[in-house]
Amino acid sequence: MLIIRNEDFEQLSVFDQLLPKSCLELKGELAVVDKILDDESLLAPFIEKFNSKCGRHSTPVDTYIRMMYLKFRYNLRYETLCKEVSDSISWKVFCHIPVCAEVPDYTTLAKLTKKFGEDTLEKLNTLILQKALEKKLIKARKIRIDTTVIKSNIHHPTDASLLSDGVKVLTILVKKVKDAGMAVKGKFQDRTRSVKKRILNIVKFAKNRNNEAKESVRKNVKELVEITKDVLHSANKVLTMAKDEIKKVKNKQKSSQAALIQKLDDAISVVSKIINQTNEVLKGNTSIPDRIVSIFDQGARPIKRGKAKAEIEFGRKVALAESEEGLIISSRVEEGNPCDKTLAVLMVKKSIEVLNKAPEEVAADRGFYSSENEREIQGLNVKHVAIPKPGKKSEKRLKHERQHWFKRLIRWRAGGEATIGLLKRKYGFDACLFHGENTGIWVNLSIFSYNVTRLAKLMVQTC
Repeated sequence: MLIIRNEDFEQLSVFDQLLPKSCLELKGELAVVDKILDDESLLAPFIEKFNSKCGRHSTPVDTYIRMMYLKFRYNLRYETLCKEVSDSISWKVFCHIPVCAEVPDYTTLAKLTKKFGEDTLEKLNTLILQKALEKKLIKARKIRIDTTVIKSNIHHPTDASLLSDGVKVLTILVKKVKDAGMAVKGKFQDRTRSVKKRILNIVKFAKNRNNEAKESVRKNVKELVEITKDVLHSANKVLTMAKDEIKKVKNKQKSSQAALIQKLDDAISVVSKIINQTNEVLKGNTSIPDRIVSIFDQGARPIKRGKAKAEIEFGRKVALAESEEGLIISSRVEEGNPCDKTLAVLMVKKSIEVLNKAPEEVAADRGFYSSENEREIQGLNVKHVAIPKPGKKSEKRLKHERQHWFKRLIRWRAGGEATIGLLKRKYGFDACLFHGENTGIWVNLSIFSYNVTRLAKLMVQTC
């Protein structure tokens, strides 16, 4: 991919020259954000990784960055984002797109996001924070650490719904394989209608709590298992035929056909695991390690948070470190639900790498406490570590936690909940709409938009 910058589009069009200057001037928050993103050094991570002297022109990196800012700042989908930028002169000016030029297609933006990846976007966030430190917009003398769950974009999983999803996916993939000209003679019966009938029966009986209703639900689930086994057996035959046929194929379509076969192979593997875990549940074993909760996001885990709104959430845990100015200094996406105390030292070390200095004070809730964590964090040149000890405390510990600086930091730490709430409400942090393995990309883009907005407010306040 050939990386290009906005200077390739400096020539003004007739429309740009005819429009009043007031139409081309940015105002309010966008004007301040434009100044922050004007720094060409922010393009360094993208140029370092993807710059090339050959290849066709792609979307300018600075245009991509600005469009991603708008997407997460206003919580827009790709299609909506492109329509809004097309309809707004000020947004086009902000994104460095000439008024008469076309906005990049939403599919291009989606592909670029996946191509740039988590590491590049994390470096972008680090550069923005380091520039803010250099300009003395932030001091980052103290940080507070907390965790939250970013939910996967999946429905609530049940054994019946997982089996239903498996049958649907296998049916769609087999149809695509056949439409591509492979395993045409392979027999495969569409059983989605039969599955739908069983699901409707389960929904009807699940409303009742008596033993007869429970037995009816078990019976329907067992029937679903048998139907899914039949579909899986037929799909396996189609897969075997397709694999034999593709060995003889020598044309340009071979790569796309091989990709389809691989998708079918992966789906068969997942559905067989779902059948096995459903059989275990029917036997009475409800404690299954690494249980699949979605065929579409196999990395999503059930995480018990004890919240009134949702006791169990399905997704990934995210650890955040926030400075006293309200900027997210560092983040870390964890698969599953690791104990908070295992993340405390890692988050402080990561914050030190980003800031190139150790914070003076660190605060976290009692879930991060361990005596080793306190010692290790203090060993990183941190003056004050405020992490309350859970359970019964000695007189010495009580005296330590009653100090003025300790109580001050604990009160300040509580404000981190508000920041997480803001991220979830306005910056897309509530649920990741990317595929599971791309959760880190979503998190970094959300934090990028939040940090830039926060920096713009700080710049206005200091002026």
